[in-house]
Formats: sequence, structure tokens, C-alpha cells
Amino acid sequence: MSPRVSVWITNAVFLSFIVVSLFYSLVHFENQNLKTETANLNEEKNRSFAIVQELSRVKNQFPIAYQCHYSFGLSNGSLHEITERIPYSIYKKLRLGDTIQVYKKEIRIFGKQTAISRIKGNEEPLPLLENLERYFQYGFIYLLVLVGFTFIVRVLGLLSQTYPSRQKLNETDEIVVNNSQD
Repeated sequence: MSPRVSVWITNAVFLSFIVVSLFYSLVHFENQNLKTETANLNEEKNRSFAIVQELSRVKNQFPIAYQCHYSFGLSNGSLHEITERIPYSIYKKLRLGDTIQVYKKEIRIFGKQTAISRIKGNEEPLPLLENLERYFQYGFIYLLVLVGFTFIVRVLGLLSQTYPSRQKLNETDEIVVNNSQD
């Protein structure tokens, strides 16, 4: 194996670490922004009305969970649809086509205009970008370990197997000298 291969591997690990770090930072700051917007969602100025489109039970989950799919209008006139997890106490009161009170707020996530909302009285947590943030966090930690390992290998010179030993260098020098004398 030539010494150049290990340099390519090291450079690829460092570049991957930088890319995943940038993505993790972006998702982390967007998730923090989303959490602050969600905390201010239950204010009276954000109250609006929505129409129930679908009610369903989440399959294969214990304890039993329910969800409500509803739509409402945005300030630009378009219709926005949201699916929200709800407790049984709200589920048993709702019917298809009902008008319900919601708290809604229009925000930007990754530069795209969207909206977040919550049914009045619902205490279930909103789905944020936590799974995406956790995915990039695990990638960040994995690549941090790889960067540490490659840093140790490259800086401390632990790649003695990939570089020719002094004995082999001396033998090749003798062969070159003997061949040049012939």
C-alpha cells in the first residue's frame, strides 16, 4: 500500500467531518428557532380556525395514540395541511368536517415559508426537527472519533507499516548502486 492512499483517506475523513458539522449546525439552529416559535404559539393573537379532514388511530403503538389531520388558510391565500397527535379526550369530541380552534404561526424553515399549529387544549409535543438533529449529531460524533483516530495516526506517525523501513531502504539503495556499477 502506498503512503498516498492514507492521505486520501485522511482528507476524506476531514472533509466529511466538516460537511456533517455544517449540516448539524444548520439543523441545530433551525430546531432551536422552531422551539422558540413553538413556545410562543399558544398566544391569543395566533388563534385561528381549521377544518378537520381526517381522524385516525396510530397503528402498532402502545399506549394507543390518535392523530388529527386538518387544514387552514395562510396569509397568502393558500391552504396548509397539518397532521397532529392528539389525546383520546380530544379525539372523542371531534368529527370529520368540524371546525376547530387552533393556534397557528407562519414561519420559515430552511428558507421555505411554512406554518406550525396546535389544536387548542392539546398538550402533546409537536414534532420538531429532533430526529434530523439526532441523525446529524450521531454522524458528527462518529466522524469526530474518526478524525481523532486519523489525527493520531497521521501526527504521531503510527503508519509505520505503510512506509518502507530503513532496512528496506538500505537494501534498495544497495541494489540501485550495484545495478549502476554493472
